[in-house]
Amino acid sequence: MEKYMKTSIFSIILKQLLLWGLSTVLLIIIIFIPRDVIFETSKYGDIQNVVYHYSIENHIENIKSFFHYVKENKGLGEYASGESVGAHVFEASIRSLKLIIPAILLGFFLGIVKGVFDFLTKRKKIGVGSGMTWFMLSVPDLFFMVFSQLALMFLYEKGLFPHIDLFGHEKAENQIVAIVFLAMYPLFFIANITYTSLLEEESMDYIPTAKSKGVGSFKILSVHMLKNALQKINVSSNTMTLYVLSNLFIVEFLTNYRGAAYYFFSSIATPSSFRVGQSFFINLNIAFGFVLLFTFIIFLSNAFFQTINSFVTPKGKDI
Repeated sequence: MEKYMKTSIFSIILKQLLLWGLSTVLLIIIIFIPRDVIFETSKYGDIQNVVYHYSIENHIENIKSFFHYVKENKGLGEYASGESVGAHVFEASIRSLKLIIPAILLGFFLGIVKGVFDFLTKRKKIGVGSGMTWFMLSVPDLFFMVFSQLALMFLYEKGLFPHIDLFGHEKAENQIVAIVFLAMYPLFFIANITYTSLLEEESMDYIPTAKSKGVGSFKILSVHMLKNALQKINVSSNTMTLYVLSNLFIVEFLTNYRGAAYYFFSSIATPSSFRVGQSFFINLNIAFGFVLLFTFIIFLSNAFFQTINSFVTPKGKDI
C-alpha cells in the first residue's frame, strides 16, 4: 500500500510538471508574438486602416533575441537604477504570494466548513445557509469589493468602525483586506460544491445501512460522506485556483497593492494614447518572469490538491 501511494504521488507530480512545462511554453510563445503594425493614413494624417501581418520568422527571431539577451546579460536585465528585473519580479512575487496562498487555503478549507454547515442547516431558515452561498456566488466580485470599500469608509466617517487602510501593500491590514477580497468567491464556490456533493452522498445506499448498524450521524457525515465528497471537491480545486489568480489582478488594482499581478498588467498594458507609427511593445523581460510565476503557482496548487485526492480516493477509483 505504501509503495502504491509513493508511486501514485510521484506520477501526479510528474504529470503536473509536464502540464506546467507545456502551458508555460505556450504562454511564452504567445507573449513573443510580433506586434508590428502598419498605419494607413489619409493625406490629412487621419488613420484610415491598421494592417497587421503575422510573420513566423519574426516570431522565432523575437524568441531567439530574448534568450540571447538573457544569456549575454546573465539575467532578465535592469528594471530600475540599482535593481534587476529578476529582483523586482521576485519581490513582487513574494508580495503576491502572501495573498495567494492564504486565499487558496482559506477558500478551500473554510469553503468545506461552510458547505457542511449549509448541509446541516438545509431544512432551517437561518439566513446564512445555502441561500447565502447562492447569493454570494451571484454577486459580481467587483461589486462586492467596491461596496465593501465604500461601506468601510462610510462606517469610519460615522465613527462606527475603526480606521482600516484599504490601499497599499506596506501594512498588515492591507494584506488582510486583500486576502478577504481574494478568498471570498473561492470560499462560496467550494461551499456550493461541498453542499451539492453531500446532497448526492445523502442518497447513497450506504447511508441507511450505516444508520441501521447504529453509526452516529456525525460519524457518517465526517468519516463517510465528507470523505467521498472530497473526491469531487478536489476536482474543482484547479478552477478555484484560477479564480484566485484571475481575481488577483482586480484586487491588486482596486487596493493599489503593488504585487505580481499589478506589475504584470502594467508590463503588457497598451498605452492610453498613441501616435501614428508607434509600435505597441510590451516589457517582455518582466512579462516572462511573471508568466513563470503564475504557471508555477498553478502547478503547485494542482500537485497539492491532486496529492490530497490520492489519499481520499480508493485504489483503482478515479474521478
